[in-house]
Amino acid sequence: MLASRDAGRLVQLTEELRSSGATARAIPTDAADDDAMHRLVAEAAEAGMTTAVNSAGTAHRPAPLGDLALDDVDRVLRVTLRGVLVAMRDQLAALPDGGSVVNVVSTAGLAGAPGMGAYAAAKHGVVGLTRTAALDYADRGVRVNAVAPGAIDSGGTADQPPEVKQRIGSFAPLGRLGTPEEVAAAVAWLASPAAAFTTGAILTVDGGKGARGA
Repeated sequence: MLASRDAGRLVQLTEELRSSGATARAIPTDAADDDAMHRLVAEAAEAGMTTAVNSAGTAHRPAPLGDLALDDVDRVLRVTLRGVLVAMRDQLAALPDGGSVVNVVSTAGLAGAPGMGAYAAAKHGVVGLTRTAALDYADRGVRVNAVAPGAIDSGGTADQPPEVKQRIGSFAPLGRLGTPEEVAAAVAWLASPAAAFTTGAILTVDGGKGARGA
Protein backbone atom coordinates (compact mmCIF):
# COMPACT_ATOMS: atom_id res chain seq x y z
CA MET A 1 0.00 0.00 0.00
CA LEU A 2 1.55 3.25 -1.16
CA ALA A 3 0.64 6.67 0.23
CA SER A 4 1.73 10.12 -0.88
CA ARG A 5 0.23 13.55 -1.45
CA ASP A 6 1.65 13.43 -5.02
CA ALA A 7 -1.25 11.50 -6.54
CA GLY A 8 0.16 11.50 -10.07
CA ARG A 9 3.52 10.02 -9.09
CA LEU A 10 1.75 7.63 -6.74
CA VAL A 11 -0.38 6.18 -9.51
CA GLN A 12 2.63 5.95 -11.81
CA LEU A 13 4.66 4.03 -9.22
CA THR A 14 1.74 1.73 -8.46
CA GLU A 15 1.40 0.87 -12.14
CA GLU A 16 5.14 0.22 -12.41
CA LEU A 17 4.97 -2.19 -9.48
CA ARG A 18 1.93 -3.97 -10.86
CA SER A 19 3.60 -4.39 -14.25
CA SER A 20 6.49 -6.16 -12.50
CA GLY A 21 4.08 -8.60 -10.88
CA ALA A 22 3.78 -6.98 -7.46
CA THR A 23 0.51 -6.27 -5.70
CA ALA A 24 0.22 -2.54 -5.13
CA ARG A 25 -2.48 -0.07 -4.11
CA ALA A 26 -2.32 3.72 -4.16
CA ILE A 27 -3.89 5.82 -1.40
CA PRO A 28 -3.37 9.59 -1.88
CA THR A 29 -2.64 10.96 1.60
CA ASP A 30 -1.36 14.21 3.09
CA ALA A 31 0.82 13.55 6.15
CA ALA A 32 -0.36 16.86 7.64
CA ASP A 33 -3.98 15.63 7.67
CA ASP A 34 -4.61 13.62 10.85
CA ASP A 35 -7.90 12.15 9.63
CA ALA A 36 -6.30 11.02 6.37
CA MET A 37 -3.48 9.36 8.29
CA HIS A 38 -5.95 7.57 10.57
CA ARG A 39 -7.86 6.25 7.54
CA LEU A 40 -4.66 5.15 5.82
CA VAL A 41 -3.42 3.11 8.76
CA ALA A 42 -6.88 1.64 9.37
CA GLU A 43 -7.04 0.44 5.76
CA ALA A 44 -3.52 -0.96 5.96
CA ALA A 45 -4.35 -2.80 9.19
CA GLU A 46 -7.49 -4.25 7.65
CA ALA A 47 -5.37 -5.49 4.73
CA GLY A 48 -3.01 -7.31 7.11
CA MET A 49 -0.22 -4.79 7.70
CA THR A 50 2.93 -6.31 9.22
CA THR A 51 5.43 -3.59 8.26
CA ALA A 52 5.09 0.20 8.08
CA VAL A 53 7.57 2.56 6.42
CA ASN A 54 7.32 6.27 7.18
CA SER A 55 9.09 8.61 4.77
CA ALA A 56 7.08 11.80 5.18
CA GLY A 57 9.00 15.03 5.16
CA THR A 58 9.29 18.54 3.83
CA ALA A 59 12.05 21.13 4.08
CA HIS A 60 12.55 24.89 4.02
CA ARG A 61 14.94 27.32 2.38
CA PRO A 62 18.28 27.43 4.20
CA ALA A 63 18.48 30.32 6.64
CA PRO A 64 20.00 30.99 10.08
CA LEU A 65 17.56 30.11 12.85
CA GLY A 66 16.90 33.75 13.68
CA ASP A 67 15.75 34.38 10.12
CA LEU A 68 13.40 31.41 9.74
CA ALA A 69 9.76 32.30 9.14
CA LEU A 70 7.54 30.73 11.78
CA ASP A 71 5.11 29.62 9.09
CA ASP A 72 7.92 27.53 7.58
CA VAL A 73 8.82 26.14 10.99
CA ASP A 74 5.22 25.12 11.66
CA ARG A 75 4.86 23.52 8.22
CA VAL A 76 8.07 21.49 8.52
CA LEU A 77 7.31 20.30 12.04
CA ARG A 78 3.71 19.49 11.12
CA VAL A 79 4.68 17.15 8.28
CA THR A 80 8.16 15.92 9.12
CA LEU A 81 7.72 15.29 12.86
CA ARG A 82 4.07 15.36 13.83
CA GLY A 83 2.95 13.53 10.68
CA VAL A 84 5.30 10.66 11.45
CA LEU A 85 4.30 10.67 15.12
CA VAL A 86 0.61 10.39 14.23
CA ALA A 87 1.34 7.59 11.77
CA MET A 88 3.48 5.66 14.25
CA ARG A 89 0.89 6.09 16.99
CA ASP A 90 -1.74 4.36 14.87
CA GLN A 91 0.65 1.82 13.35
CA LEU A 92 2.04 0.61 16.66
CA ALA A 93 -1.46 0.13 18.02
CA ALA A 94 -2.45 -1.92 14.95
CA LEU A 95 0.68 -3.94 14.14
CA PRO A 96 0.72 -7.60 15.20
CA ASP A 97 3.36 -8.89 17.58
CA GLY A 98 6.58 -9.27 15.63
CA GLY A 99 5.74 -6.41 13.27
CA SER A 100 8.17 -3.76 12.10
CA VAL A 101 8.33 0.00 11.60
CA VAL A 102 11.06 1.69 9.55
CA ASN A 103 11.32 5.47 9.52
CA VAL A 104 13.29 7.40 6.92
CA VAL A 105 15.09 10.21 8.69
CA SER A 106 18.22 12.00 7.42
CA THR A 107 21.80 12.57 8.44
CA ALA A 108 20.41 16.01 9.39
CA GLY A 109 18.74 14.14 12.25
CA LEU A 110 22.10 12.99 13.59
CA ALA A 111 24.14 16.18 13.55
CA GLY A 112 23.84 19.89 12.93
CA ALA A 113 22.75 21.08 9.49
CA PRO A 114 23.67 24.73 8.81
CA GLY A 115 20.66 26.80 7.81
CA MET A 116 18.24 23.91 8.29
CA GLY A 117 17.20 24.42 11.91
CA ALA A 118 13.54 23.41 11.65
CA TYR A 119 14.26 20.45 9.38
CA ALA A 120 17.10 19.20 11.58
CA ALA A 121 14.95 19.59 14.69
CA ALA A 122 12.14 17.60 13.08
CA LYS A 123 14.46 14.81 11.95
CA HIS A 124 16.16 14.67 15.36
CA GLY A 125 12.65 14.30 16.76
CA VAL A 126 11.91 11.31 14.53
CA VAL A 127 15.18 9.71 15.66
CA GLY A 128 13.98 10.14 19.24
CA LEU A 129 10.58 8.68 18.40
CA THR A 130 12.26 5.69 16.74
CA ARG A 131 14.45 4.85 19.71
CA THR A 132 11.72 5.41 22.27
CA ALA A 133 9.15 3.30 20.42
CA ALA A 134 11.73 0.54 20.05
CA LEU A 135 11.92 0.36 23.84
CA ASP A 136 8.18 0.70 24.38
CA TYR A 137 7.26 -2.16 22.03
CA ALA A 138 10.19 -4.56 22.42
CA ASP A 139 8.17 -6.80 24.73
CA ARG A 140 5.81 -7.47 21.80
CA GLY A 141 8.65 -8.23 19.44
CA VAL A 142 7.82 -5.14 17.36
CA ARG A 143 11.02 -3.67 15.93
CA VAL A 144 11.35 0.06 15.24
CA ASN A 145 14.34 1.29 13.25
CA ALA A 146 15.31 4.14 10.94
CA VAL A 147 17.39 4.75 7.83
CA ALA A 148 19.31 8.03 7.65
CA PRO A 149 20.22 8.89 4.03
CA GLY A 150 22.92 11.40 3.19
CA ALA A 151 23.11 13.05 -0.23
CA ILE A 152 20.89 11.01 -2.56
CA ASP A 153 20.26 11.44 -6.29
CA SER A 154 16.57 12.18 -5.83
CA GLY A 155 14.20 15.09 -5.31
CA GLY A 156 15.75 18.48 -5.94
CA THR A 157 19.25 17.00 -6.12
CA ALA A 158 18.25 14.85 -9.10
CA ASP A 159 17.31 18.04 -11.00
CA GLN A 160 20.77 19.58 -10.64
CA PRO A 161 23.31 19.70 -13.52
CA PRO A 162 25.81 16.81 -13.59
CA GLU A 163 28.68 19.00 -12.39
CA VAL A 164 26.68 20.11 -9.34
CA LYS A 165 25.71 16.53 -8.49
CA GLN A 166 29.33 15.48 -8.85
CA ARG A 167 30.43 18.23 -6.47
CA ILE A 168 27.79 17.27 -3.90
CA GLY A 169 28.74 13.61 -4.16
CA SER A 170 32.43 14.40 -3.74
CA PHE A 171 31.89 15.26 -0.07
CA ALA A 172 31.23 11.58 0.72
CA PRO A 173 34.26 9.29 1.12
CA LEU A 174 32.78 7.01 -1.56
CA GLY A 175 32.88 10.02 -3.88
CA ARG A 176 29.37 9.98 -5.28
CA LEU A 177 25.69 10.50 -4.55
CA GLY A 178 23.67 7.61 -3.22
CA THR A 179 20.73 6.22 -5.18
CA PRO A 180 17.10 5.81 -4.12
CA GLU A 181 17.53 2.06 -4.69
CA GLU A 182 20.35 1.95 -2.13
CA VAL A 183 18.14 3.65 0.45
CA ALA A 184 15.30 1.26 -0.38
CA ALA A 185 17.61 -1.72 0.08
CA ALA A 186 18.50 -0.53 3.58
CA VAL A 187 14.81 -0.08 4.42
CA ALA A 188 14.02 -3.56 3.07
CA TRP A 189 16.79 -5.12 5.15
CA LEU A 190 15.61 -3.49 8.38
CA ALA A 191 12.06 -4.65 7.67
CA SER A 192 13.14 -8.21 6.89
CA PRO A 193 13.75 -11.25 9.12
CA ALA A 194 17.48 -10.76 8.42
CA ALA A 195 17.33 -7.87 10.91
CA ALA A 196 15.35 -9.83 13.52
CA PHE A 197 17.70 -8.81 16.36
CA THR A 198 17.92 -5.16 15.34
CA THR A 199 15.70 -2.52 16.93
CA GLY A 200 16.20 1.10 17.89
CA ALA A 201 18.95 1.36 15.27
CA ILE A 202 19.65 4.27 12.91
CA LEU A 203 21.29 2.91 9.77
CA THR A 204 23.18 5.58 7.83
CA VAL A 205 23.28 5.43 4.03
CA ASP A 206 25.64 8.33 3.44
CA GLY A 207 28.67 7.06 1.53
CA GLY A 208 30.76 7.13 4.72
CA LYS A 209 30.39 10.84 5.39
CA GLY A 210 29.26 10.28 8.97
CA ALA A 211 32.45 8.32 9.72
CA ARG A 212 34.31 11.62 9.74
CA GLY A 213 32.34 12.78 12.76
CA ALA A 214 31.23 16.37 13.24
